[in-house]
Amino acid sequence: MRISTKVECGIIALVDIAVNSGNESSVNVVNISKRNGISAKYLEQILPMLRHAHIINSIKGAKGGYTLTRSPNKILLSEIMDAIDNTILGNTAVYYQNTVSETINEYVWTAMEDKLRELAENTTLSDIVDKYIEKAELNSGEPMYYI
Repeated sequence: MRISTKVECGIIALVDIAVNSGNESSVNVVNISKRNGISAKYLEQILPMLRHAHIINSIKGAKGGYTLTRSPNKILLSEIMDAIDNTILGNTAVYYQNTVSETINEYVWTAMEDKLRELAENTTLSDIVDKYIEKAELNSGEPMYYI
């Protein structure tokens, strides 16, 4: 199974918006692009999908950009994936109608899809943001002092 680059970049953009939109300020495409090494033109293809799915709001104007429509702990990974590519969490079609392919579909592909769907439905954007922040702090190179 492959998760498309579009879905990956969409998740990255949402994490960036969640981390950088403090005090309800918006995050613009150029800054998301620079921070994450993703083409701004590519992001401009992805972000409208997330807006149409009511995951982000767009703000027009000189200080415009994007904000989350709700708290990151209320946005499910499954929502994000479905907004960008609704085939990932869909059911696998059986191309060959024989006992072997039906068996493989039932015991392998369907089981994998079920696990992915379960993970996506139980993971929030907040979970991903928390892991990102934790990893960024570990990689910052600055010594951590615990009291």
